[in-house]
Amino acid sequence: MFRELRSRTVRRYLGAAAIAVAAGAAPLAASAATAPVTSNAQCPPGQTGVIYGCSPFCVPGKFLDTQTGLCMPIAPPPPAPTSRY
Repeated sequence: MFRELRSRTVRRYLGAAAIAVAAGAAPLAASAATAPVTSNAQCPPGQTGVIYGCSPFCVPGKFLDTQTGLCMPIAPPPPAPTSRY
């Protein structure tokens, strides 16, 4: 009899604990489901997503090499062709 009473009490506490955990997890799951998703897919190549839009990935004077993922210096323009006449 004592064993039956104890197992019933344990089941009651386990049920109450499960309900408490579920009640606590529901608001967290709802807030995680409605969190905004930030994506870089909308930014052009060479830019990255920031809070209010897109921003260049590299500092001015450098460009993003998409094969290596490094910011490389921009090459100076070639010299103007000289006139032969």
